[in-house]
Amino acid sequence: MSGDCGATARPEACAVKPPEAAAVRPLEARLQFRADLRIYPPREGGDDRHYTVYDPVSDLSYRLGANELSVARLFNGKRGVVDIGVHLASAHGRHASADKLAAFEKRLLSLRLLTAPGQAELPRLRDPATGISYGPLKAMLMLPLLRMQPEALLDRIYETCGWLCSRAFVLAGLGAILAALSVVLLRFGQFSADVAAVYGTGVGWLLWHYPVVVASIAVHELGHALSCRRYRVRVTDFGIAIYLLMATGWARPLQGDWLALGRRERMVTIAMGPYASLLFAAAGVAVWTPTTAGGAWHTLGVVMAFSATLSLIPTLLPIFNGDTYLALTEYLGVPRLRQRAFQHARETLRRRPHAERVAPRRAALYWSTVLATTLGWALAWACLLSLLSKIAHVQLS
Repeated sequence: MSGDCGATARPEACAVKPPEAAAVRPLEARLQFRADLRIYPPREGGDDRHYTVYDPVSDLSYRLGANELSVARLFNGKRGVVDIGVHLASAHGRHASADKLAAFEKRLLSLRLLTAPGQAELPRLRDPATGISYGPLKAMLMLPLLRMQPEALLDRIYETCGWLCSRAFVLAGLGAILAALSVVLLRFGQFSADVAAVYGTGVGWLLWHYPVVVASIAVHELGHALSCRRYRVRVTDFGIAIYLLMATGWARPLQGDWLALGRRERMVTIAMGPYASLLFAAAGVAVWTPTTAGGAWHTLGVVMAFSATLSLIPTLLPIFNGDTYLALTEYLGVPRLRQRAFQHARETLRRRPHAERVAPRRAALYWSTVLATTLGWALAWACLLSLLSKIAHVQLS
């Protein structure tokens, strides 16, 4: 799952600060409600009757009432605000002044929900919940492999394999994980030797490594997504990418649905990702244990157990925007903790007024977050560079 919850807001009270007026396109052009936006109806049985408009480009969500959404959809690239006002009056018996419609149009445009056909795109908005990207050079080094709307697939899986979300299966899986850990500890010398044999000779292990880590991250994110489906939380986006030697992925829940859950249920959806990864690694141990060293199945078992576990480490470190960080923000009740912490530090160091007034305990939390994140990032990249250097040395020697 993504490290922080995406912003949800009505256009007139959006958490995203709209661009300055000078940056907004002149409204003489006929604007169009974007066709790629995804519209989610209110959650069944919920008190909130707003629709959610999800922007797949910025990963931002906005809440619109039924009337607001119906007006927004009237911007079709052919009508101006005067035409829309006439249409509302004649077809729906609703009256809205040109000034109000123009203001609504301007707000929608500032949120990038409208576009002018044939004109250059405005700069994309950045999700304020993202904070600081934890992956230096991520934009250049990350190779996207898959991105999809997973709801239809999740429905099919849940209908045919709903037992995957049962308490009995989860408890049985925990038993399998503990059994696999016991086997590795009891035969640690042999397992270590097999890991060294697979990864220490040549580059052939890469042929096993990348398919396995991609499969493991797919299982990881499927754990998040299926648990969301279990609690009737809609998932807006599912994706997998390769980042250096690791795979990364995301399963983004519809924030209104996810935030409507209790804390316990939200924690379950967070925990099911690491659980699925550990179950994948346990399957690798099950393949490794009975097979003969040097064989294809034996190598596959080693890579499944080792690479899948190694790929799980970043999401378990709270210095990254992974599952542990998200669980920590849930436990502390401080959404966007890292972003708030670095903003507080910048304002303090630059002697600027603080946008958020905080108590001494909260300030201490912010400074601890800044210090731990900075040191953690430095150590993580030092370890990664050291690992890459050792791999290169082995290959060249």
